[in-house]
Amino acid sequence: MKAWEIARKPKVVVYPGDPLTYVRAMMRREEEPIAVVVESEKSEKVVGYITWNEVIQVTSHYSHLRAKDAMLDYPVAFKDDDIGDVYKRMVEEKVYAVPVLESRDNPNLVGVVTVADIVRALRRAGFKPMAETVAEVMTVEDLDRYLAEPGERIDRVWSDLVYRRMPGKIVVRSREEPVPWGVVSPREFVSTSRWFFHRESERGLKTVAKVRRIMLRGVPVATPETPIEYVADVMAEHDYTVLPVIDEKEGRVVGVVTIFDVARAYIEGAKPGRVRPVARPVVPIEVKPEERVAYVSTESMLQQVMVERPQPVEIAGLTASEIARSELPAITVNDSIEHARGVMLRYRSNYVLVVDEDGNIKGVVSKWSMLKAIGLRGPLWRRRVYDKFFIDFVMDTNIERVKPDASIEEVALKMASSRSEVVIVEGDDGKPIGFITKDDLVEAYKRLMAGRSKVENIMTPGRIGIVHPHHSLYHAVNKMHNFYLDALTVYDGREVIGVVSANRLPFVAYEDAMGRKSRRLIWVRKLVKGSARRGRYVKVLPLLVLDVTTELREVYVSPDDDVVKAIELMEKYNVDGIPVVDKDGRVMGVVTKTDVVRELARTAKIRIERGLPTRVGESRREGEAAKAG
Repeated sequence: MKAWEIARKPKVVVYPGDPLTYVRAMMRREEEPIAVVVESEKSEKVVGYITWNEVIQVTSHYSHLRAKDAMLDYPVAFKDDDIGDVYKRMVEEKVYAVPVLESRDNPNLVGVVTVADIVRALRRAGFKPMAETVAEVMTVEDLDRYLAEPGERIDRVWSDLVYRRMPGKIVVRSREEPVPWGVVSPREFVSTSRWFFHRESERGLKTVAKVRRIMLRGVPVATPETPIEYVADVMAEHDYTVLPVIDEKEGRVVGVVTIFDVARAYIEGAKPGRVRPVARPVVPIEVKPEERVAYVSTESMLQQVMVERPQPVEIAGLTASEIARSELPAITVNDSIEHARGVMLRYRSNYVLVVDEDGNIKGVVSKWSMLKAIGLRGPLWRRRVYDKFFIDFVMDTNIERVKPDASIEEVALKMASSRSEVVIVEGDDGKPIGFITKDDLVEAYKRLMAGRSKVENIMTPGRIGIVHPHHSLYHAVNKMHNFYLDALTVYDGREVIGVVSANRLPFVAYEDAMGRKSRRLIWVRKLVKGSARRGRYVKVLPLLVLDVTTELREVYVSPDDDVVKAIELMEKYNVDGIPVVDKDGRVMGVVTKTDVVRELARTAKIRIERGLPTRVGESRREGEAAKAG
């Protein structure tokens, strides 16, 4: 695979004389890890480039530095270079992103490539990693250098990132108790100014900030047995440059996996002397604070219930063609997110197909995929919902396909395994003949399966399914994504306030008249010690869960209720989940539409494990043969 095949169009192009503060602002706005420096407005000749590690050299709002003062001119990639060679150059120089040029003699810009782009390209092309687990590639040497404490001065971390070009550090409670709390990488420095060492003020220099001030809290973690393919998906999708590896029993950091380690797993294989660990089931790991998920495999996600019971193996007998809808609203790959939002509102649809100029289906945009794009690439309060991002930034291209005679249980398993919202029903010629959405599966369950399961058998329990109204909105979105949920119960410790529902979130007003929406809290304080309270102290806070809660104060189901009752309440109040409260008034968790999909998927999975057919026609023939025998 050549560099030109994976190169993408750069989002930030600047000139040598541009202020470095301007470059930083552009990289922050576009969330781009590289800014390409070209000769002039009339020329595409590349003279250098700036990455996250260079742009954070400016430690103030004010600086005389220009792009030419901080830019790199090596390494670079040429369009005909093999990506293996490009990766090796990037590793040697510890550079996360490079520009792709025409040739040495013609240094015109072709595009840019990051290590995450290399991983994504290899995954899309179907390459399997030569090292299958995290243990085979993770970094364990000089581990203490990769750790930081929340109370540590931020300038010490900054120094390692700038001068040692480290990809990031793991924030632990303490080095004596290395339980992961978050990460801090160059991206966190670029995305906020709360760490600046110098400001112009009457009092002169400010106190240097602490690591906890800017760290990214509650990131996913891996264990040594975690499949490298999972880590590749998580790190490439969210631009994580470093993640902690923990011991599953004690939760302590035993290593670090970087995006360079993940790329190595595909290109070079295991590090010398590494042995693949014995595989064992992977379960969710709680990473405090705020009940963060560490790693949820498809297996454990399917078993995410409060009360397990013997799973029925009989299928409902409905085929994919019987519940499929014949059409969905469509947009083109060149449309913006704002346009997709308008189409969803106009057609009252949670899903929109994305087609190219020839009418071929390229992907699907759902309210959930919009939520991920707006929220998980950075806290929602730092993004503008009306930014003209093209749909290819948002759409889900991982669309499963099924045959018309597939059972709805088989459809549900494909949907849950891929974490998608839409499955395409295709004919014998490979052309789409219908579409099945999550809502279609839930409706089919309601019509045919009354009495099959109680709420407690499919619900998401409280540790996972509940958030406090004062949690940040980013925390809620991250939790929903990690646990594959489309709703959370909002509970303040005294009463249920309502739910955070995925189908409502993309249409919340994230902006006000002043631009980005926020909360303003006002305190009255003493101007001089011992004097009367006269001074006003205004603090601006990000959006909280409370700001996007759909109130359902007296609406809930009991663990003993039939699942169909919960579905009926979801439809009545137009939400994706309903709180679960027992007879004693204890809040137990939430039951969501994705829980219903999981319930159907578990049946299909059990049939596959037992060697039973999952197609409706095959199942019917099996039943007739059993009766005849």
